[in-house]
Amino acid sequence: MRPTASVALITFNGAKYLQEQLDSLAKQTVLPDELVVCDDCSTDATMEILHRFAESAPFPVRIFQNEKNLGWSANFHRAFFLCEKDVTFFCDQDDIWLPKKIEKMLSAFEREPEVGMVLSYDHRVDAAGKLIPWGCHLHHLTPFLKKENNFQTLFKMRFWGWAMHNMACRTVLREILFCTEKSFSIPFDIYVYMMLGFLSEVRTVPEVCMYFRRHGENVTTRSGKVKNPLKLFWNATKRHSDITYILSKLQIWYCLTENLSQFEQVKEKPEFVFAQNVIAHLENRLRIHESFWKRLPLWTTELFSGRYFTCSGKPIRNIISDLLAFPQKRENK
Repeated sequence: MRPTASVALITFNGAKYLQEQLDSLAKQTVLPDELVVCDDCSTDATMEILHRFAESAPFPVRIFQNEKNLGWSANFHRAFFLCEKDVTFFCDQDDIWLPKKIEKMLSAFEREPEVGMVLSYDHRVDAAGKLIPWGCHLHHLTPFLKKENNFQTLFKMRFWGWAMHNMACRTVLREILFCTEKSFSIPFDIYVYMMLGFLSEVRTVPEVCMYFRRHGENVTTRSGKVKNPLKLFWNATKRHSDITYILSKLQIWYCLTENLSQFEQVKEKPEFVFAQNVIAHLENRLRIHESFWKRLPLWTTELFSGRYFTCSGKPIRNIISDLLAFPQKRENK
């Protein structure tokens, strides 16, 4: 029996692209059983668009407006806990879902009741909805996914933080996911992806199921409208030369491994051991940034350990960042 589906949509001043996303939900070959919307105090026409859509939508729509701005991560958390169906799909306000996204992802849950999370691919598009060249990881990952367990492969390929719009999970698992206050200190998508990858079976629909719009105003966009690849690389290098950025990444891994340590079956997994290696790598990178005189030997040791390449998604960038950064002191120990 096919599980029922909730779509958890968060909005914030999304009037420019929201209608196209809502229309794509209404065109699904398998319609959701409910759409739950949490608006984060929008001041544009977002609420008007949502209420107008709710009047004619082919499925129930429940709209909630936050009393104060929560930010995207906490807003997704609220929307997740308001969903009432078997499976929750996470939805951004400015993307476009292809017609069979819900159908294909629900089929994976239906085939294997032990599966807790299903991932799908996206293709990036620009503000006008035009496909961006090389905007999809499908062909890069598919050969590896066919040979191994999905999560192990994605983990080793350093796809640690699958974006929310690619994810769907069994709603009942939220009680396990958010069992401690520290759960809320990690970005929502990274946390859900990593925790469910360790605690449940994961499957991937090996095809593009949606268009991921990149328009320079996305929450996760750091480089704005910069197109020059050298400029993008330089911006990223400067950002990763900031000790506070490394420290923030380290805090995520600390919280994640602490929460996972509650589950005995996780500690023996090779991915958990690898996570501990990532922590060691980030701790050494902090030491590199703290001392000018000790930098070169520490940097050389870390380079020859191989962890820049096994524990880092962008090894060349981080190698350069660590070598060139000005000495800094960390505020938190």
